[in-house]
Amino acid sequence: MSLRLPTRTLVPVLVLAVLGGIVATFMVARPPSGGSSTPPSLVRPKLAKPPAAPAPARANAKAKAPTARKAATKPAAKPTAKPRPAPVPVKPAPKPLDTHGLPRVLAVALADSRVVVVGLYDPDSELDELSLAEARAGAKSAGVGFVPLNVLAEAQSRPLVEKLGTLENPGILVYRRPNTLYARISGFADSETVAQAAANALR
Repeated sequence: MSLRLPTRTLVPVLVLAVLGGIVATFMVARPPSGGSSTPPSLVRPKLAKPPAAPAPARANAKAKAPTARKAATKPAAKPTAKPRPAPVPVKPAPKPLDTHGLPRVLAVALADSRVVVVGLYDPDSELDELSLAEARAGAKSAGVGFVPLNVLAEAQSRPLVEKLGTLENPGILVYRRPNTLYARISGFADSETVAQAAANALR
């Protein structure tokens, strides 16, 4: 004896079976509840851009700015005063020479030496030349001045002629400052005699 299920009973069973299969399929394909329903997207890392180099004009302007400020704040240099030239010392004018009535050449010699030997000579006489050489040597030995005086030269001999009268040649005169005639030797005199007379005048 076969059992036949009624048709009304099979239809709900089939519907339930189909629904169960759909639910099972849905459960298998569904992602985990904690995840997102949207698929993950790839995120590309952003590359860092290299820093742009500063413009040369701005760099130069920035570099020049401190210099300009320093120049503005730096005080202006004061003009240096030029040194005045040292005053040139003015030499006093030489005093006029007081010759005391003596020939100028003799007065100049007495200004330098306290005692002066004067050798009187005639340039045309050989003896006078020898006497003049001895008188010069004697004055040098005594450390006094010496003046050769030409008796024929009126500009030199006139002051002595006015004081002494005639002048003998050869001859020796020993003068002491300022215008004192200390010794007079007529004729030829050697160097020792002249040196002794000059040494006595120095004492």
